[in-house]
Amino acid sequence: MIYLKQNNYPETLKRYEEELQIAEQLGDLSGKAACINNIASILYAQGNFPEALKRFEQALQIAEQLGDLKGKSSCLNNIGMIYRTQRNDSEALKRYEQALQIFEQLGDLSSKATVLNNIGEIYRAEGNYPEALKQYEEALQIAEQLGNWRGKSAVLNNIGENYRVQGNYQEALKQYEQALQIDEQLGDLSGKAIRLNNIGIIHYANGKYLKALKNLEEGLEILTELGLSESPNAKNIKKDIEILRSKNPSILWK
Repeated sequence: MIYLKQNNYPETLKRYEEELQIAEQLGDLSGKAACINNIASILYAQGNFPEALKRFEQALQIAEQLGDLKGKSSCLNNIGMIYRTQRNDSEALKRYEQALQIFEQLGDLSSKATVLNNIGEIYRAEGNYPEALKQYEEALQIAEQLGNWRGKSAVLNNIGENYRVQGNYQEALKQYEQALQIDEQLGDLSGKAIRLNNIGIIHYANGKYLKALKNLEEGLEILTELGLSESPNAKNIKKDIEILRSKNPSILWK
């Protein structure tokens, strides 16, 4: 999935539509597929999932027509992400597994790890925690093999989530702290904020309210510095902080 940083989506979308027309006039199928993918990515970012899905499926048809396995697998993964966003996990899993087979065929380890992580998310949502952990651990092994530290941090975080939802807070905290250490080494402030929030949630669950408040406030401060004070993550942290601050001060113990 292409994650766009531009805020001017309408103008960018217009430009890609113009490029698409040119590609169609030239009979450039490869260029056409690339334009459609870019358009779909903007629509996804705007939350227009039905139209984004339609576009990705068009790109998929072109990739199949061209025999472009890499393009096909990328489209399948993107389509899976849209179904996942729409809570259609069965269709999402189907697309992810199709993409995984191609990535394995191509020997694309980086993309394979991404899809394994996505598959793990679905199993976790379904409550199949052992299978989710299996997917995560394979993705983690690949990230370590490739020296992909950012990817390793993300997978460790998901492993932590897998333990947290099972109530194994000790193991969850261990995974989150390992991920946080990597984020700090990389200077990844956005990742650090997410990890601090998750660690705060664990301390909250353990009744360590002061520690929880400290982690949450530090995470919110980072997001604010990044200009993300109104992001979904920041709003969730603000809500958690409000809950903590509303508690009787006598229970805010270390």
